[in-house]
Amino acid sequence: MKGNLSAVGRILTAHFASKYARVLVLIASAMCFASATLAADEGSGTSSPILGTWRLNLEESIPPQGTTFEPFVVVVGRADSVIDFAFTATGPDGQEHTFSYGGPADGAVRELPSSGSRAGMKGAMIRLPSGSYESRLWSTSGRYENKFCQVVAGGQRQVCLATLTYPDETVTFFKQVLDRVVTDH
Repeated sequence: MKGNLSAVGRILTAHFASKYARVLVLIASAMCFASATLAADEGSGTSSPILGTWRLNLEESIPPQGTTFEPFVVVVGRADSVIDFAFTATGPDGQEHTFSYGGPADGAVRELPSSGSRAGMKGAMIRLPSGSYESRLWSTSGRYENKFCQVVAGGQRQVCLATLTYPDETVTFFKQVLDRVVTDH
């Protein structure tokens, strides 16, 4: 009987060890694939769907309660482990309000080059596994914006969902729809 138990033990050990080995091989393969994909993304000239010029679609966007959106344009020049973009809004008085970000999408908070009502902003960008980005912006008034955008409609539109948290801890939601600006070349 003891011999049968030890044979069964060896079979079970071999069975579980081979399952464990298969799982390890699958995990290692997935990690290699992910590494190759990320390496290709960072420097091979692979084009991100968010590159280009985007304009706010005022009709389809939903501003935070009690406010309106100013028309704006965002130009994205790079989008991989580093993101580089410039935001320009035109106020009702015709004055331009700008900010830009050019740096690693690593979550570190940075001072943003900015002007007009956007002066003094801080921001952080985080690249998500989907290739999209999480944007975190802080204004000098203490307002905090947390936004996620996704490219849809065959790459012709971005839909952004966000919350604004005010200094009094009031939180509001907003949605921005951005249309790709197609230029003739």
